[in-house]
Amino acid sequence: MIKSSTLEFHETFQPEMPYIAKILRLASENYSGTKFEISDCTGIPTGKQKGKVEPHIRYAKCMGLVDYSIDKGVYSLQLTPLGEEVFVQDSYLHEDLTCWLCHYGMTKKGSFAPQWEYITHSAHPGFGEKISQERLFSLSSTWCDVSQENLLKKVFSVVKNSYTEGCFQRLNFLSWDGIIEFREHPEKFDLVFVYAYALLDSWERIYPDKQEITDLELKNEIGFNRIFGLNEDECNYVIDSLAYEGFITVNRQLYPATIIRLSNSTNVISQMYSRLL
Repeated sequence: MIKSSTLEFHETFQPEMPYIAKILRLASENYSGTKFEISDCTGIPTGKQKGKVEPHIRYAKCMGLVDYSIDKGVYSLQLTPLGEEVFVQDSYLHEDLTCWLCHYGMTKKGSFAPQWEYITHSAHPGFGEKISQERLFSLSSTWCDVSQENLLKKVFSVVKNSYTEGCFQRLNFLSWDGIIEFREHPEKFDLVFVYAYALLDSWERIYPDKQEITDLELKNEIGFNRIFGLNEDECNYVIDSLAYEGFITVNRQLYPATIIRLSNSTNVISQMYSRLL
């Protein structure tokens, strides 16, 4: 069961891309400093008890852009390989492609942002279906050690706001007005390497010893289709595109279809922005 302390890593602050970008720039310099020093050199507000510096360092880690260690209140920041490419190509995080990458980091299985993962995978009712906020709270009370509705509203309010009015709003990933509905998306040409990275990265973490998985494992265990809003047909189109690009091979003569991995996530990173017009 998820502890409430784990769910409160954001301290009720939404992720803000300008602040993530500032953390990214510090990490590119292998910066070390206290949250107050980070605040002084970035302008990200912080206080003695709460503030936006520490949540945004954690958000940047959740998104897969930054690694950090902390010792006696001093944060040491480093870019991940993915963060290095993002910093070079889109240091201000303006591109929708970057936003999808950050969304993937927040919602993938094994995410450091458990409520984003839970919403996307466990609470997702299927495309064309809806789930009420009350039903979400009822389901999640057995997943985390928070049971009171007012506290659950607090747990999920940051997720809701990030998609309805915050940094992920432009993705049109879901609507949430008492009733939650996940939006369907067509395959996007410029996201082919984001799809490839997400599939291979999740595969390497969830099935590290398997070179071959089934279509059902892709959808039910990795949840690839739910992360990107892909219905059955669109998910198949994406998988075929990844096969065409040489990242995987697909055998649809079997049921369920099988997918063989031919590459790894690290190899994809340098191509990530190559399809942007």
